[in-house]
Amino acid sequence: MFGEAAAPLGNPLTLSIVVVSWNDWPKLCACLTSIFASEALPQCEILVIDNASDDDTPTLVARRFPEATVHRNPTNIGHTRAVNHGFRLARGEYVLLLDSDTELSADCIARLLGFMRNHPAVDLVAPRTFNTDGTVQETARNFPSPLSGVFGRQSTLTRLIPGNPFSRRYLAQHYLDESAPFPVQQVSGACMFFRRGLLTEVGLWDERYFGYWVDTDWCYALHAAGKRVFCVPAAQIVHHESNARGKRKSLSRIWAFHFGAYQFYTRRRTLGHADPRSVIAGLALLARVGLMIARNQMLPTSPAARAPVAFRSDSPVEAVLKETVLKKESRDEFAG
Repeated sequence: MFGEAAAPLGNPLTLSIVVVSWNDWPKLCACLTSIFASEALPQCEILVIDNASDDDTPTLVARRFPEATVHRNPTNIGHTRAVNHGFRLARGEYVLLLDSDTELSADCIARLLGFMRNHPAVDLVAPRTFNTDGTVQETARNFPSPLSGVFGRQSTLTRLIPGNPFSRRYLAQHYLDESAPFPVQQVSGACMFFRRGLLTEVGLWDERYFGYWVDTDWCYALHAAGKRVFCVPAAQIVHHESNARGKRKSLSRIWAFHFGAYQFYTRRRTLGHADPRSVIAGLALLARVGLMIARNQMLPTSPAARAPVAFRSDSPVEAVLKETVLKKESRDEFAG
C-alpha cells in the first residue's frame, strides 16, 4: 500500500501524507505512529522530507517505519521549501500536510477524507486542533488585522480579557463549541487536507517565507481564488507546538515569526514596502520583537516535563493519546 515506485495506471493513490522533519525524532515518531494507527487508512504514500537532521532521523524512520519514504535534503532549506518539495513529490488524489509535532486521532484521516468526498465544493479542510494540555488550539480562524498582534492566540490581552470582540473575531471563538463543520478563512499548516489539484490551481507555497505565516499567505491566495476552507471538529489532532506560550524561544525563532508577519502584511494589506502602513507595521513589529526578547529572558530555559495528554472524555483523541512518546525513555526505546 505504501511507497510504490509509481501509482498504478487508472488507479491513483488516494492520499499523499507529507511531513517535514528537522532534529525532532521523538515527536516525528509519535506522529508517524498515530498515522499507522489510523482507522480505515486509504491507499497512500507517506513522504518524510528531512531537512538535514543530525539526530539520525532518516535512519530511525527507515528502521521503524519502512513503509514511509524519506527524502533527505543535504542542507536545511527551510520549512517552506521542504513543504514544496513534498508537494512536488505527492502523487495522491488528496494531500495531507502535517507538522512533525502532531498526533492524529484514530479516525481523523477517515473523517477528513469523508467530508471532502461528500462536499466537492469545499477545497481545503483541517481538524480541530488541541494543545498538549487538552485545550483547544485556535488555529482555524479568520485573517489577521493590525490588532491581531495584541489580541492574538497567545497574547496577554486575549488571556486577560477572554471573549473580547477582537480576539473573538480573529480566532473565530464563536465556533469553539461547534461540533458541526464550519467555514473559516485560514487554518494552520500543522494539518491541512486538500485535493492535490489545488497546487496547480493556486500554486505552491511562497518560498519568500522561511516558515512562519506562509500558511496564512497560502490561505489568503485560496480565498482570493474563491476557494472554500472548513474546519471539521469531529476530526481531531494534538499539536505539541514548539512555539507555545510559556516556552523560551531562540532569537532566530522570534525574528522569523515577526519578519513573516511583516512579509504577510506588506504583501497582502499594503502597496509595498514604501507604503506608510508597511513602514508603521515594520516599526511596530520591531518594537514587539524587543519586548518579546526581554520577556523571553524571564522564561524557563526548558519547559516542564510533559504529562500524558488529557482530553475531555468525549474526545476521540483520548483513546489514541493515552501516553505520549515525547519522554526520554521513548527516544531510547525507538532508537534501540
